[in-house]
Amino acid sequence: MDFIILKSAAWLYSSCPSSSRPRRYVLGAVLSMLLAHGATAAVTGLPASLPGLTEVSDARWNATAVRKVLRTFAFGGHATDAQIDAWAAMKPQRAIVQMLTFDEHNLLLSPPDNSLRKEAMRSRSQTLHALGDMWGLNNAANMLEPEDREDYLRSSWHGAMLTWSLAARVRGGNPFRHRIGYWETNFHLAVSHARGVSNYQLVSYYDDVMASLQRGDSYDAVIATASLSAAIGHHYGHRDNRYYANECYCNEDFAREFHQLGFGILGVGDQLYHERITIKNTAAALTGMYFVSREAPSEWEAEKVVFGSDGHVPSAVRILHRSIAGANASEKIRALARVDIRYKESLDNLPVMIVQSIADDNISFKEARALREAWASMPSKDLLRFLRAYAISTTFHSSQRVKQFTSLERHMVIANRFADTNREQYHDVPEIWRLYWEEEVIPFEPWHEVFGHQNGPEAAASAELFRKNYKRATEASFSYSVEDFNGASRAKDWRLLMPRGEAYTVGAGAEWLWQRFIADGLKNFGPLERAHLYALLAYGRDLAAVLHPRFPDTAVTLAELNAPAGKAWLAKVSAARLPLDSKDADIRERTNDRMGAALDFIIATPFMLAEEGR
Repeated sequence: MDFIILKSAAWLYSSCPSSSRPRRYVLGAVLSMLLAHGATAAVTGLPASLPGLTEVSDARWNATAVRKVLRTFAFGGHATDAQIDAWAAMKPQRAIVQMLTFDEHNLLLSPPDNSLRKEAMRSRSQTLHALGDMWGLNNAANMLEPEDREDYLRSSWHGAMLTWSLAARVRGGNPFRHRIGYWETNFHLAVSHARGVSNYQLVSYYDDVMASLQRGDSYDAVIATASLSAAIGHHYGHRDNRYYANECYCNEDFAREFHQLGFGILGVGDQLYHERITIKNTAAALTGMYFVSREAPSEWEAEKVVFGSDGHVPSAVRILHRSIAGANASEKIRALARVDIRYKESLDNLPVMIVQSIADDNISFKEARALREAWASMPSKDLLRFLRAYAISTTFHSSQRVKQFTSLERHMVIANRFADTNREQYHDVPEIWRLYWEEEVIPFEPWHEVFGHQNGPEAAASAELFRKNYKRATEASFSYSVEDFNGASRAKDWRLLMPRGEAYTVGAGAEWLWQRFIADGLKNFGPLERAHLYALLAYGRDLAAVLHPRFPDTAVTLAELNAPAGKAWLAKVSAARLPLDSKDADIRERTNDRMGAALDFIIATPFMLAEEGR
């Protein structure tokens, strides 16, 4: 669905009777201000620019540009306003190497929660294996409620899913790392728990791929590591491939997808050879593997793969018109990956596949040409360098770019920009459960199995998902007065996050909230959006009820707000004080309650469902 159509559809709620939307909102848990600190992540030393991708100018590299990068590549991230401003003041190339790294920790992007020092997230291993062990067992560092802990174990049904979901949201880690990890394992070479891939295999698969990226391996080596995993072998069924007496007893499914999904090679122009030679011989190369358990309770769930010569094709095989040699499947597949990454179809298709899935639904011919030039310019294909160069390019910061959010992207951005303490994430204050059980988007259980999870256009075209998002907002999910954390009552206090600015005025508060969650430089924050937020922040009531108290079902129009009386009202309310720091506890609670109501409104708008360029 086109973004403009989405925008128009969303504003139908403006004409709904106020009685159909809640009048009262309730407030929740505390946010503590986290100052940006910690060491900068190591960088490759290579420039963060590439031929073909024109670097955005210093003038266009501002706080909004930084927020857009974080919204697209890090589920919004956890960086403070001060850190975002610091990155905006840097040269783009310098800033991006701090913002996007594959290290387990990026303490500028995700400052640790110092109120929970026992968990020591800033120094704790961020692999799914290590985090699952911490959150799944009883220990002093585990802040999860005792009754929830066993759900994070690899032996539980959703252990891998829950561990990844929390890892991508807690402070002290690296949300960019987990955003790319999700794409690699749920889209690029997707595997599915629903098809019998065990949690042990899922965790090993994810951690091995991310370790390869963190080491800075060439991208062909990363794809080879994924291809040789127990998760892939189990999902596609080639774990039992054997070659005996010049006969291949082989499943060819992954032999095809290794080239197609892994590298974008479909055999165009040489289809007969591709089907009869390349795919069949790739299946022969994928022979002689045996599964061995490290921790899994059975060989069927085993997470380690041993590559032997017994049952493996002993000679070199001809694939893509090249002779691929090796003593076992691992050697042959790694050699084959080095051929695939340089194959013309791969050079044309892979960089476009990456960007289209992560950041831009509709790539023009000109943009595709720029991405191909950038990718081809790297002798060794470096995914991190490519993403950094793209993230600071005019191609990314283009008004033509639109990325329609998947349900998961939307939920994760909301959760990361709302909850500023790990305790809020542990107690699921952002209600991530709605993603899993209401919208039925579960990590590691992709909708299309081998072809990946729900994509942005699918989410945008679904009237049912639009309805569920709207229903969530009108249920006042982010407006509550008290939330109980293990017997401790905590109240939301937005002043710990919001810059004092103009003594907490309604106008400044509304703009700050909008930019924090929508990150559009206020481009779409017009008179109608402002009026709705001003009414909620200043009066705690719907706009129609404020402007037409005798007829609260009246639809307020843009023409009304652009009239002299409407403009005067907007100016007056914008300058009104937002008493977040009142000495009266009841007034503070009521004001924080209204902040939550304003956030509920923002989440109901179409701008929470997509990411635009500039």
